[in-house]
Parts: sequence; structure tokens; C-alpha cells
Amino acid sequence: MIKKIIYGLIILVVLIIAFNLIKQIIEATKSGERLSLAADEVYQLEIKNKSLKKKLIRIQSPEFIEEEIRNKLGFAKKGETVVVIPDEKLKSVLGASSSAQIRLPNWLGWLRVFFQ
Repeated sequence: MIKKIIYGLIILVVLIIAFNLIKQIIEATKSGERLSLAADEVYQLEIKNKSLKKKLIRIQSPEFIEEEIRNKLGFAKKGETVVVIPDEKLKSVLGASSSAQIRLPNWLGWLRVFFQ
């Protein structure tokens, strides 16, 4: 009778140890996955950081500043002339606006390409 109780306790202790060991293995695996995801995120952020640094260098260049002044503010260098074409005149010369076109579904567009 005592042997059965001892065997029962030993089995219970072994099961508890095995359960805790499996639980720790699962947590370690999840931690590895989280670490891998974090490393991927760090890599993506480093790429974005390099891209933003390149963009910052380009934006701070005198050529970019001059281009923005010319395009957005309509300034010109000494001796240059700025020509502004009214939208109405531009539309009449170029024809209908592209935004006024009706977009067809893809299947209907392909049908018209092959059968018209």
C-alpha cells in the first residue's frame, strides 16, 4: 500500500515537472518568434531611416530649394520670364480632362479591345 502511494507521488511529481518543462519550451519558442518579428521590424525601420536621411539630404540641397521655389511659387531667375496659362485655355487646347473620363470595368475594357 505504501509502495502504491510512493509510486503515485513519484508519477505526480514527474508529471508536474514534465508539464512545467513543456510550458517553458513553448514560452521559449514564442519568445524566439517575438524576437524574430522584432528583428524584422528593426530592419524595416533601418531601411526607412536610410531612405528618410537620403530624402533629407536632397531636400536640404540648394537645387531642390530652387526647384521648389520655381515650381510652387512661380519665381524666376533674373532675365527669365514666367508664363502662366489659364486652366480654361489649357483644357481647350488639350481637349477633355482625363478626370471626366468614365472608367470601365476591366472585363468590359478587354471585351472592347478584342471585339471592336
